[in-house]
Amino acid sequence: MGTLGGGFASASYFLDHGDEVRITDMRTKEELGNPVDMLLNRGAALTLGKHREEDFSWADLVVKNPAVNPDNTFLKLAKKVTTDISYLMSSPIVDSIQKIGVTGTKGKTTTVAAVTHILNFAGHEAVQMGNMGISGFSVLADFERRLHLGKALPEYLVCELSSWQIRDLYTTMTSTAPDFRLVALTSLFPDHLNRYADFKSYKDDKWLLFGSRNTRMIVPSSLYRETLEISDIRSKNVRITESFSGAEKCSIRTRTAWAICRSLGIGVKQLTQALVTFRGVPHRQEQLGIKNHVVYINDSSATIPEAVTFSCGSLPWAYHLICGGTDKNLRPDGMLNAVMGASAVYLLNGSFTVNKLIPMLQREGIAYYGPYNSMQEAFETAHQRAQVDTAMLPNVAVILSPGSASFGLFKHEFDRGDQFRQLFLDLSEQV
Repeated sequence: MGTLGGGFASASYFLDHGDEVRITDMRTKEELGNPVDMLLNRGAALTLGKHREEDFSWADLVVKNPAVNPDNTFLKLAKKVTTDISYLMSSPIVDSIQKIGVTGTKGKTTTVAAVTHILNFAGHEAVQMGNMGISGFSVLADFERRLHLGKALPEYLVCELSSWQIRDLYTTMTSTAPDFRLVALTSLFPDHLNRYADFKSYKDDKWLLFGSRNTRMIVPSSLYRETLEISDIRSKNVRITESFSGAEKCSIRTRTAWAICRSLGIGVKQLTQALVTFRGVPHRQEQLGIKNHVVYINDSSATIPEAVTFSCGSLPWAYHLICGGTDKNLRPDGMLNAVMGASAVYLLNGSFTVNKLIPMLQREGIAYYGPYNSMQEAFETAHQRAQVDTAMLPNVAVILSPGSASFGLFKHEFDRGDQFRQLFLDLSEQV
C-alpha cells in the first residue's frame, strides 16, 4: 500500500475495473490512515501488519511498490509481478504518445516539471508522472477516460524514474522494453547505499535507461565520458547538456530541461518565456516566503549529503541550515562545505546525525545546535538566531536541507517538508 499514494491509485484502478483487490502492507491500519478505509468501503480486502503467502499465490497479478526489493520471498510466489509504470508502458494506449524518461540522483523532479511546463506553454500537451508521486495507474485511468469521451491524448508523457523504478521497469517488462523518444540524466552521486551493495550497483540500475541504440540521450558534460563507456550506447545519440545554445544562461536546476526542450525543437524565445513563469517544485529549494528579512527555504527532498552542498551553494544569502536524519549508508563528507559555510547548524535527530554527522562536525570544530527530536524545536531555534543576524545583514535564509532520510521523526521526506512549511505559515501570520 505505502504512504505516498501510489498504492491507493493502484488499488483504485483495479476496483474501478471490477477486479478483486487485496491490499497487503507491514504497516497497521492506523499508520496507513484514511485511504485504507476508503478502499475497504469499496470492497478491497486488507492484510495489514504482516504478509501472507496465500495472498500472493491467490493473485493473478501483484503490483509491487518500488521500495520493495525484487528478491522479496513473497514476490517469488506471484504468478506475475508488475508496477504502475510497467503496467502503463505495456498498454497500447500509450503507443502513440512520445515518451521522455528523466533520471538522476538529484534534479529529476524539477527537470520533469519544467519540461512539462515548457511543452504545455509552447502548445504541446504534456503530462508528467512517476517518482514525484503521480502513479502510472492515475495517468492510465485519465487516458482511458479521454478515449471513452472521444478526447485527444497528450502529445508527450514526461516520466521521472528513480533507480528502483528503472530496475523494476526493465525486470517486469521482459518482452518489450519501453520506447522512449529521449532519455536524460540530471546528475549522479552515491545514494541508497543502504539498499545497494555499492555505488556501481546503483549506477547499473540507472544505466538500464540508457541501453537503447536508437534513443537520443542527454547527459551533463561531467558524466559524458562515463556514459559513453556503457555498452550498447552509440555516441552519435548522446547530446551534452551544456552544448545547447542558451543552456549556460539557465539555472542549474533547469539546464537539463532547456536541453531536452531544445532537442525537441522548442525555440529559444518560447523557452525563455516559459521558464519565467516556472515556479519550481515543492520540497526542492522551495522558497516559502520572507518574514522579518529572513527567507525560509524548504529543501526537504535533499536526501543525500551532496544535495545539501548543491542547494546551499546556490544561495545568495547567509544561511542557517537545518539538517540531519536517518542514515542511508552514505558518507557525510559531501555536505562538509555546506555546514562549514552555514551561519549556524541545527540538527534533526537520527542515526545519520548521531553516527556520522556529529562526529564530522566535532572533528572539524563546527558548532551545532541539537540534535532535536521535532521539527518545531529546530525551526524555532533557527528562527530566533536568524533574527539576530538580520541586524547586521540585509537578508538571511533558514533552509531545511537534511542530507539524509526522514524516517524516525517523520513519515517521509514530504511530511518533513510539510511540517517545515506549516511552521513558516504559522510564523508568517504572527504580527
